[in-house]
Amino acid sequence: MTEQKMALDNLIYKIRVGSVMYGTNTETSDEDFGGIFIPDKDYVIGIKRCEQVILSHKISKTKRNTKGDTDYTVYSLPKIMSLLGANNPNIIEFLYAPTQCILFKNNYAEELMSNKHLFLSKKAYHTFKGYSYAQRQKLETKRCNMTGRTELALQFGYDTKFAGHLIRLLLEGLEILVEKNLTFPLTQNNLIRNIKLGKYDLTWILNKAEELEKLIDEAYIKSNLQKEAQWKKINKLQIKLLEDFWRK
Repeated sequence: MTEQKMALDNLIYKIRVGSVMYGTNTETSDEDFGGIFIPDKDYVIGIKRCEQVILSHKISKTKRNTKGDTDYTVYSLPKIMSLLGANNPNIIEFLYAPTQCILFKNNYAEELMSNKHLFLSKKAYHTFKGYSYAQRQKLETKRCNMTGRTELALQFGYDTKFAGHLIRLLLEGLEILVEKNLTFPLTQNNLIRNIKLGKYDLTWILNKAEELEKLIDEAYIKSNLQKEAQWKKINKLQIKLLEDFWRK
């Protein structure tokens, strides 16, 4: 059995992610999907390993994905449990996908989702702020370095996609610390879409980012969110899900 076949046969969860889930998609947006599969026993207790499987499909000839391209990554249960507990910004969203973005979910995924309170923690302050910093660095690099500048940077003077990610990540991190939740589509999805469309200048973007960073710093101090994920319970949940699936 190939790892691709195992991932599809053992799939427990598939969702739309990215701009469609955020509510920020435009006419040129590609499609993004994410999923979770339970690996066969020999990939967990044996010597084989398979943390993720890429099932993407690209039809455009450009480096950056555009309309018609599909990004689809399926993660093994052990890998995604680790990323969820670490409050990885690209993965923690799986637990809060809205109904309209859930394409497949069985009882194993239901049990995982019913325990989402085990994962979200103040660790999100560091991960979301860290990821947003990386986007800001990319934004500054593309603006200052003429070599390898994207079409967006040439058109607007800065890469609007990086700018959109920067503000989105800060807004998401703030919501986690204040509301202990993530809402999709994003409550400020129109703002992020307009940033992607180049309707704000770079000075406004950077000032907005600084404003949100201050709010996140304040929220981190005041937040009564758990300091870290409940790893012992997560460990028990992972074992239960694996054993239940293998027993079927």
